[in-house]
Amino acid sequence: MIYVLFLVFIITTQSIPSTSASEVYDVTGNKVPNNVPYYIGPVIWAKGGGIKLTDTKNNNKVCPPYVMQDPAEVNIGGHFRFTLSAYNQKYLLTSYGLGIDSGSPNKSTCDNSTFWQIPNAEAKAPSNLIRTGGLFETAVSCFQVVDYPKPTSPKVHSYMLQHCPYFCGAGPMTCFNVSIYEEKGVRYLASSGITPFEFVFQKPK
Repeated sequence: MIYVLFLVFIITTQSIPSTSASEVYDVTGNKVPNNVPYYIGPVIWAKGGGIKLTDTKNNNKVCPPYVMQDPAEVNIGGHFRFTLSAYNQKYLLTSYGLGIDSGSPNKSTCDNSTFWQIPNAEAKAPSNLIRTGGLFETAVSCFQVVDYPKPTSPKVHSYMLQHCPYFCGAGPMTCFNVSIYEEKGVRYLASSGITPFEFVFQKPK
């Protein structure tokens, strides 16, 4: 029983990245280009909409902003650039180190860098929430896209994010699954050690 529980923990919280890479596809079945703006959101919009930034937490202004899921199912969220460390790739690939550039929220005066980061992925929530302020190709801002192991729908390509500090520098020799952490009704992205957040890519109109 202990061995089984240990395996479940590894699968749902942390995992070593796959050595095989494949091209990433959006909800229409088209390849996702490298370093091009895309929306990301859940496969089934039952508890919220797309992913976006927020510069408010607990009714206070924050800088840099946090990454959260829009509470309204009808809202598609913000668009983000997924940029591979391997610059010569035309299309986005799974299992490759990348940075996620989010820009700044509307009407924000925050001047920090716009790349997603997790300064300490091993910390407990809410200290491991994703927010901007990272720099491209640094350990705290190093992520990868991987295929979701058990997709909700076989008709669409769905994915999950992992935070992999050692891909871009010093850090734990593992990857941390990005999941949803809910605090006071707000759904943030974090390396919180629960079921990974399953999402799809959607091209902006």
